[in-house]
Amino acid sequence: MSETGPFADEEQELVAQDAHLENLGPKFMAALGERRGGRDDQALKLMKEILKVEPRLPEPRLEIGRIYLDMGRLEDARAETAEALRVFENGGQWLEDLPLEVVLSTAHGQLAEILRQLADSDQVIFGDPEVFKALLVKAKVHFAKARDLDGSNAHADFYAFYLGTGTEISPDGLTAADAEE
Repeated sequence: MSETGPFADEEQELVAQDAHLENLGPKFMAALGERRGGRDDQALKLMKEILKVEPRLPEPRLEIGRIYLDMGRLEDARAETAEALRVFENGGQWLEDLPLEVVLSTAHGQLAEILRQLADSDQVIFGDPEVFKALLVKAKVHFAKARDLDGSNAHADFYAFYLGTGTEISPDGLTAADAEE
């Protein structure tokens, strides 16, 4: 292809974008190392630095959601995980180390766990029963999706079974389709 052809600018832009992402890879791996080492604050800082440079990457956002979940910051975890899932489902996978089905299963399972824990919170249990029911239905749906995407996802398989398959109608008439996050 000619450097001065009609697609030269597009090609150069794609090469620059790839280089841009490659520079973020080592930082992402360092953040995962911090996480494995139990240094969640440092991992969170590195993940946020990555998103400042490239906010469309779902993998750092999913990791931030997991860190927030582990910290008990459920609403923050929910927001980050839901956004990561949205990007994954729209073809935004950055790293290709794992098959997309496994990554999607992980994201659905994580969101389901967040919703399940939200439903178990005192604020919800002692609050509006409709909020409790809606959170459980949403959790069921996401656990079932996670299980269906990756049959080896034991956590999702357990909760999809324990909470039900997510296909039934709740007492208030909320269906699985209504429960989409």
